[in-house]
Amino acid sequence: MQDETPDWEVERRLDAWAASQPPGGISPELARRVQDALKPSLTPVKPLPPQSTLFAAFFVIFLAGSAGLIAIMNKSGLHEMTPAQIGAVTLICAAAGILLALKITAEMIPGAKHNMQLVSILTLCGIGVFAIFATLFPWEIRGDFVAEGWPCALREITIAVPAAVVLWLVARRGAFFASARLSAALTALAVFLVVLPLQTQCMFLQAPHLLVWHAGTAVVLIGLGAVIGAYAR
Repeated sequence: MQDETPDWEVERRLDAWAASQPPGGISPELARRVQDALKPSLTPVKPLPPQSTLFAAFFVIFLAGSAGLIAIMNKSGLHEMTPAQIGAVTLICAAAGILLALKITAEMIPGAKHNMQLVSILTLCGIGVFAIFATLFPWEIRGDFVAEGWPCALREITIAVPAAVVLWLVARRGAFFASARLSAALTALAVFLVVLPLQTQCMFLQAPHLLVWHAGTAVVLIGLGAVIGAYAR
C-alpha cells in the first residue's frame, strides 16, 4: 500500500532528526585522529616567483634558444631572404613567444587571470604564419618536393622536442599536473623557438615547402603535445 504521508510531515520529521544530531558533525576524538593522520604529510612549500619573473624565464629561454640556434646553424636561407621576409618572420615568432609565455605562466599560477584562450593564440599565430609564407614567398616547387622537405621536418622535430622538455621542467615548478592545454602551449612555444632558425638555414624558400614541411610539421607537433598532455593527465 502506497505511503500517503503528507509532505509537511516528512519535512517535520527531517527537521526533528537534524535537530537531534550532535553539533559539529564529527566527534572530537575523530577530529583528533584525522589531524594526527594529516600532520606527517604537511611539508613546507616553496612559493612561486612573481608572474613577471616566470614570464621572463620562459621568454629568455625562447630568445636564447632561438638566437643560439641561429648562431650555430648554417645561414643559407638568411642570405636568400629579403628584409621584409626576415622582419615578418621575426615579428610573428616574437609575438608568439610573448603570448605563449604569458599563457604558460598563467597556467602555472592558481587563480591567475587568463586574458586570452590558447585556441585564440594558436589561431592568431597560425594565421600570421600562413599569411607570411603565402604572400611573401613565391608559389613554386623546385626539384624533388619530398626529398627536399623531409630533412627540414626531421630537423624541426629533433630540436623542438628537447626544447619542449626543457620548458616542461621549468613549468613543473607550478604546474604539477599535465593537461592538454599546458602541453600544447609548451610545445607551441618550442616550435616557434625553432621557426626562425629553421628559416634562416633553409635553402628552399618557396611557399609550398614552407607551408607543408615547416608549418605543417609545427601543427602536427602541437597536436601531439596536446594528446600527450591529455593522456598524461
